[in-house]
Amino acid sequence: MPSLERLVGPTTTAEEVNAALDRDGAVIVEQAIDAEILAGLNADLDQFVDDLGVGLRNPVNDRMVAFYGSSTVRFDGLPAKSASFLDLMQLPLMQDVADLVLKPHCEDYLLNTAQLIEIRPGETAQWLHRDEEAWPHMPPERPQLEVEAMFALTDFTTANGATQVVPGSHRWEPDREAAPHEILQAEMPAGSALVYLGSTLHGGGANTTESTRRRGMFFGYVVGWLRTEENMFLTVPIEAVKTMPTRVQELLGYKPHGPIGVVDVGTPMVLLT
Repeated sequence: MPSLERLVGPTTTAEEVNAALDRDGAVIVEQAIDAEILAGLNADLDQFVDDLGVGLRNPVNDRMVAFYGSSTVRFDGLPAKSASFLDLMQLPLMQDVADLVLKPHCEDYLLNTAQLIEIRPGETAQWLHRDEEAWPHMPPERPQLEVEAMFALTDFTTANGATQVVPGSHRWEPDREAAPHEILQAEMPAGSALVYLGSTLHGGGANTTESTRRRGMFFGYVVGWLRTEENMFLTVPIEAVKTMPTRVQELLGYKPHGPIGVVDVGTPMVLLT
């Protein structure tokens, strides 16, 4: 049976996470966020969950409707919705891991997307996928493009839809499909994180409970020379960005990547002062 290494956040180093990612493509970090940030995230995001309801509001195509689910609440723009999310963005572990995984292939990386994902009872399992498939025109021989994490804001169990993941699939040929015995579900207590590479097969699990909601928060970093999945310039208003820490502003895209992303042939950071 496949397995994933489990590390404990307060004592975990980026080097340990990176070693597990290199070997398995994913790793569980327990106590990745403390109780204060966990409570703050849930409190900040509670106000949006019931107002929005389940399903996509402006789908690009029918495939996206099926992929994202009809019994799942999902929304982005978290930097503008949660002060606690800004605290999370500035925790060292994820950025230290991104430094090791992505910095060899770019000058700096960007926040690719950040989403609240609440899987409700009756939701079916999402099909297994690699997040780097968002850029289908990349050549087969490419560097690691993303490093990501699914944070458990409630306990993740097999019954309520814990994320499915296929250890070792980051080293597979693109067309190889996972057999049932190669798939595990990342059961973990609230406050934990499943950290994984964009080249690792994974997907949301089915929620077979009658009343338990599985709330997770996904965010990831991508090499700075790719267009991000989420349009941060529209989901996070610039007036809000002006009040945020400099490193958050950079991760939202206001730091150019060499000649990419400039304004008046210079840095967009001047627009925030």
